Amino acid sequence: MDDVVRPYTSDEVLHAVALIQAHLAEDDEAVSALQDESEESARQCARAMFALAHVIIFGQVIPEMWVIKENLDFGHTSHVPELNLAIHVLKRMEERIGLAHVHPVVGALSAGDVMDLIIQCTGTKMEDVPAFLDTVRERTLRSPEF
Repeated sequence: MDDVVRPYTSDEVLHAVALIQAHLAEDDEAVSALQDESEESARQCARAMFALAHVIIFGQVIPEMWVIKENLDFGHTSHVPELNLAIHVLKRMEERIGLAHVHPVVGALSAGDVMDLIIQCTGTKMEDVPAFLDTVRERTLRSPEF
């Protein structure tokens, strides 16, 4: 992904990591500091969750797909159902950014989807999610600004 233009910033990834970690720790003060009830905050939360989902999908899920690992040629990526599903999930999360100002629960839905991605698609157990997020945070901090 190093030569790809990313549709997010490292700050957005870090915001998502911090917000999910605060929710997991049931730290209401940290959650309040990271997200308030404003429309702009709801948009920022949705963008942050999209950014983290993008990192997970393109950084871990797609490279681990069997079609990629086996170097199979389907002629065109539209013929790979797993890839289409991963990209569909990501597009759905991106679309939520525009809806976040309408209803703040959109950010929570996006956070739930990111948690599902982590648990269902990376093989991470619920109790290991904080360590997974720590790894994402560390790699983001070490990466050059995008």
